[in-house]
Amino acid sequence: MLSTSNSRAADTSNDMMMNLTILGAIGSLGYACYEGKGPCSLDPLNTDRLTLSLDVGADNSTHNERIALGADWHEALFENKHFEINGRWEVNINRWHSSKKHPVNKSGYIVGLTPVFNYTWKTGSVKPFLELGGGPQYLSDVTIENEFKSTQFQFGSILGLGIQTNRFEIGYRYLHISNANIELPNPGTDFHNLHLGLKF
Repeated sequence: MLSTSNSRAADTSNDMMMNLTILGAIGSLGYACYEGKGPCSLDPLNTDRLTLSLDVGADNSTHNERIALGADWHEALFENKHFEINGRWEVNINRWHSSKKHPVNKSGYIVGLTPVFNYTWKTGSVKPFLELGGGPQYLSDVTIENEFKSTQFQFGSILGLGIQTNRFEIGYRYLHISNANIELPNPGTDFHNLHLGLKF
């Protein structure tokens, strides 16, 4: 899935993260659909429980800022007294920009819609969590920096770790962007981000 432009050798540094992220997102979605719950159900979103988040990070010379507004699903996929699986739909917009002097494309935008699954351990007022997600994304240009990505339609996959309270979340988020081999070449773009969220 991580092919590259002709001008440089293949970068495999993120392959394990990419595979875990994609498999985790597909597995989470499959479980939700099996249970018949959000995001696979037609239940309305819980607009009384929103999250505004900011992700800031980079990978090599490509830098990323992502802002998203998320609305929780009404019902948890799974819950007991120690652990729960819940989630939200996120509408996101990313701005990326290159620190290289003369790339083919210096900057651009990515917009998308992503279901994000939140695996939370109920340890008290501060709870550790793992998050997984993936959804359709649209690029403002078919080239990111020097990588020709064949299609402006892409998929964005998320893997995150962090801690959360009833009002805030902070953690690490890995974001992988590729087109699932709809067309070739299909170089993956990867960002390692600091994630901040405000729940209201």
